[in-house]
Amino acid sequence: MYKKVLYALDIDSKPYLLKAIALADQLNAELFVGYATNLDEQLFSDDAYLGNTVGDDIVNTEKAELESKIQALITDTTINRDHVYIVNGPVGMAIERLATNLSVDLVVMANSHHYFSFLSKNALLIKLATHHDFLSLS
Repeated sequence: MYKKVLYALDIDSKPYLLKAIALADQLNAELFVGYATNLDEQLFSDDAYLGNTVGDDIVNTEKAELESKIQALITDTTINRDHVYIVNGPVGMAIERLATNLSVDLVVMANSHHYFSFLSKNALLIKLATHHDFLSLS
């Protein structure tokens, strides 16, 4: 039924990542991991106050730190680094865009994710906008 699964990464929770891996394994599905960030939004703000070079340096440093944190999180798991994506934008739209680009069948998100309350308040809008099944892990 589900061939491709996208897990919207809670960067602070390896247990939920392991649940998503187990779910994909049970479904015999390919697992992708997506993390939504607004680094470009920070660049725009930094641009206005600090100039292009300083703003770029701040964003590049934060991106490198984020990539390092994600690499540490997926170490000792079965996740292929090529299946991990950092996408820019508001979490709902960015994850939906990634899910569409990857042609996934199921989007999974931990309800511990710091954006979950935002998503649950807008569940109807997401449900209307998405072409994917959505599963929340507790």
